[in-house]
Amino acid sequence: MERKLLSISAARFSDSFGGGMAYFVLPILISSLSISELPVDTASGIVISLWGMFATLSQPFAGKIIERSGKPKKYLTGSLVLTSLLIFLYSRVETMPELVLLRAFLGIVESFMLVSSLTVVLYISGRKRGEGFGVYNTFTDLGFSVSPTVAGFLILYGINLVFYFSAILVLASSLGILLFVDDIEIRERSKKSSSWRNLSREVIPVFISLSFAVAMMSSIVPLENSFLTRLKITPLEFGISFTLYLLVRTLSNTPAGILTDRLGSWRVYGISSALLSITGLFFMVESFSTFLAVRLIQGFIVAMVYTSSAVYIAEKSNIGYAMSMGLLSSSITAGLTAGPLIAGLLSGYIGFDYVYIFFSLMISLPVIAKSILKF
Repeated sequence: MERKLLSISAARFSDSFGGGMAYFVLPILISSLSISELPVDTASGIVISLWGMFATLSQPFAGKIIERSGKPKKYLTGSLVLTSLLIFLYSRVETMPELVLLRAFLGIVESFMLVSSLTVVLYISGRKRGEGFGVYNTFTDLGFSVSPTVAGFLILYGINLVFYFSAILVLASSLGILLFVDDIEIRERSKKSSSWRNLSREVIPVFISLSFAVAMMSSIVPLENSFLTRLKITPLEFGISFTLYLLVRTLSNTPAGILTDRLGSWRVYGISSALLSITGLFFMVESFSTFLAVRLIQGFIVAMVYTSSAVYIAEKSNIGYAMSMGLLSSSITAGLTAGPLIAGLLSGYIGFDYVYIFFSLMISLPVIAKSILKF
């Protein structure tokens, strides 16, 4: 299991590194294209969110298609090659409609990449699913964490160089999968239903809670200006806090996975989601030292939330692994898409504090309802 898991994790490190670089320079590309009446920040938010919208809608169908084919590695390799091509095409975009179309295609293609990679990890992890997801998340988080720094260096020589280098890294990931990851055939289709109608209702609260957990974490960067004003800090200090959060989360993924295997996925998810709700409320405290402490703590908590939710959904969904991973990934991208939009509306029209009161309630209420109603 260790060799197979390290092979796919190392390969996904390469494409998360490359894809992360392209993501972080997108606002700069958008600012060079934006000629509409929309402010650049608004145009950036809409264009970037398009990926999440198309990925969210596509992933359940991607799961069904992958499960029917029984060959997740084929879809993983193919989607990485197409992703590499689409990232390269960023360098050829000349108008906003072209960029919008490219982001939509990328959302669809990457939905197959996300679902197939999670399915492969689930199969090769065997009984140690928590540890498997933990190791895998460590490598992908590490790739994403280092990408902004490298992108910032490469962009000094031109934004297209970032896209070229990103495309090469994603292509290298596809070659790594092709050469070093064993072919996997889905075998449980005869044991588990392939119909979404048979989805166990006990996983629905976790889907809802997880989406809002992701939404809360994705709301922080869009509200950067509010945090800077409230905490009386500089963008550098805010950036350092974000980097420290990512570093702690990256280092915590594998321990969180081991903890999930030992204590049980539902117990770990219930505890970690409750802790995340509580720490979210501390964002209302106007103290940078408190904010920094919360971000460090959340690094470990979020690692537990992500790992335990994946294991729980795989164990309890009552549908095929590819389909369950499609729904899991769809919940995550839904949170990534909705978080900035919800936070912007609440903070702009009602008040900053209401953002984190709302998210904290929506993370914890589904878990409390499941515990009380016993479903």
